[in-house]
Amino acid sequence: MSLVVGAAGWAASVGAGGQENRHQAGASGDRGAASTAAPLHQSRQPTDSRRHPREQPFRAFEAGSWWNTPVPDSAPLDPNGPAVLHYLRTAPQSGNGCLNLAGTPGSPWGQPIYWAKPSDPAYDVQGVVPRYRPPELDNLRIPVDARSASNSDGTMTIFDRSAGYVTALTDATYHPRAGRWTASGATVTYLGSNGLNVLTGRSDNPRNTGNHRGNNAATMAIRWDMVKAGRITHVLKVASGPELANRWVFPLVGSDGGYNGDDPAVPPAGLRLRVKPSVDLAALHLAPQALVMATAMQRYGIYLGDSGVTTAVKLEDTVTEGLGQEWDLKPTDLCALPFTPAYWEVVREGYDPSRGE
Repeated sequence: MSLVVGAAGWAASVGAGGQENRHQAGASGDRGAASTAAPLHQSRQPTDSRRHPREQPFRAFEAGSWWNTPVPDSAPLDPNGPAVLHYLRTAPQSGNGCLNLAGTPGSPWGQPIYWAKPSDPAYDVQGVVPRYRPPELDNLRIPVDARSASNSDGTMTIFDRSAGYVTALTDATYHPRAGRWTASGATVTYLGSNGLNVLTGRSDNPRNTGNHRGNNAATMAIRWDMVKAGRITHVLKVASGPELANRWVFPLVGSDGGYNGDDPAVPPAGLRLRVKPSVDLAALHLAPQALVMATAMQRYGIYLGDSGVTTAVKLEDTVTEGLGQEWDLKPTDLCALPFTPAYWEVVREGYDPSRGE
């Protein structure tokens, strides 16, 4: 399924989906005047915080937003939480009954993240249904060396701090002969806003639009620079392997789930979970990078953003970005935290820690 209408699927058996010349972006050099003599990855150096280790990794959105507010120990819990956890652990496509890591070495299911700057070429990105197409796609800056993920979803994230927004693209494809980009899905979210889609009725920026049902590019994948710095400072989106309900809760504005029954164990899109505050993460002897992630999941939690082949959180795809393999992880490195009430809590539906309600 596509992230636009469904989840970013994650399985090694899924192919590249016939994405025309996707991986020629920046490799062929056929981008006309816009890419004249641009060395590979030159476009990322000025703004990529990983190249400036003294800088604190950039965090999108207001500090007090839903995405960036820690879940307090006293947060109200979902009365159906134990049933939801049992469902995530045992239902079809529950895999190992834990949260997997998508995009570990050898897996194509990470998501590349790019940092555009004013000198990068701008494209009129077509292919998104007009009703949901953000106007920023008329003139979207994309680094000359950018490539989308080498899988059937073709996702990518583009931060443009000078323009003030972050963009998520699905089925992003560069067409070298025409010198253009297309995509089937796009969401633009302004970095200085509260990060909420305008359709929630709570957004403080009416330009936060797109067709990813309230998900945003800043939380779609775990960034390497944050893990390297030892701290992830926002909630994380995950894809649910077991079928989601065909309903949603704040902050999402839609669901790709197909379950239409009344079983309270089947979670809606947008439901937030967190590692219990009482869990001693150090005692689990997690891999160092996984410990950083688990710590964020205890402080900020995760939320079910869409459906997938198995329950997973995406990692930044540093290989597709051309930076080499930065992750030293296995897909199951968070499975010391199975979806049981001993390790996880389900937060009450629609709870907003930024408002305490």
